[in-house]
Amino acid sequence: MKVELATCPCSWGIFWPDGAPTYVPADSFLDQAAKAGYVALELGPVGYLPTDPTELKKALDKRGLVARAGTACYKIDEMASFEDVRERATALCSLLQSFDVKYLVMMDESPAAKTYESKAGFSQERIMKNLSIIRDYVEFAKGYGVTVVYHPHMRSIVETEAEIEQLLDVTGCMLCLDTGHHQAVNGKPLQGDRTAIDFYLKHADRIPFLHFKNVNGDAMRKYMANQKCGVQVFCPLDEGIIDFNEFKKALEQTDYNGIGVVEQDMARQPAELSFKLSVRNREYLERMGVV
Repeated sequence: MKVELATCPCSWGIFWPDGAPTYVPADSFLDQAAKAGYVALELGPVGYLPTDPTELKKALDKRGLVARAGTACYKIDEMASFEDVRERATALCSLLQSFDVKYLVMMDESPAAKTYESKAGFSQERIMKNLSIIRDYVEFAKGYGVTVVYHPHMRSIVETEAEIEQLLDVTGCMLCLDTGHHQAVNGKPLQGDRTAIDFYLKHADRIPFLHFKNVNGDAMRKYMANQKCGVQVFCPLDEGIIDFNEFKKALEQTDYNGIGVVEQDMARQPAELSFKLSVRNREYLERMGVV
């Protein structure tokens, strides 16, 4: 079993190209990521870090960092077809190819998928259209030697286990399993609940990429009671309901060999707290023998 540990701008509250919502400068993120003990990076929203290969290489080399994945986040449900993002996909995949990066984490941020009431109105035709866009993106990226690992997450077009199973069947894609998002959507708010772990074991052959995240049980109960509330369900890895000792056993059982990104969502938190949590989470995984 081998996990190459990485971090990403999301751990510093960087969700969008302009640095929102925390607006930590890119140089500060890179400095702190290296200082926190990470070498590998998921590059985050396109435009936050330099998109010119020469500039990006200089920024990474200066700090002893390497790129291991790109990130593509789209409002998939509002797209007519893959052609809507072909130009953006070409630029991103070309950048990743120039760095010999093998993975691209793809996510959805469609406004219509933010509530279960809205999603309940999705027709099968609409669902299949969205999946066809993902499938076409997957096939396009292969031409650059890039594997799309689709990231299911809360309040998006693909989040439940049934939706993920359909995604796998229709698109043939690989997955980025975010343990926190999967647990919060599909699991129970009980200490030691194995939902995310068991899903990994079921689909290990399709999961070469992980986002390490944990869930606070009390916060998850509040979220389940009212999905519209702005409850932050994620917490430090050593405090949540997912048992990472059990997850380590699952990784060993399947001889996992891939990327593991510590992704501590830190919206609207100061950079210094993000830095401290990034160190804490890395040290915890090291103590547990996950990495």
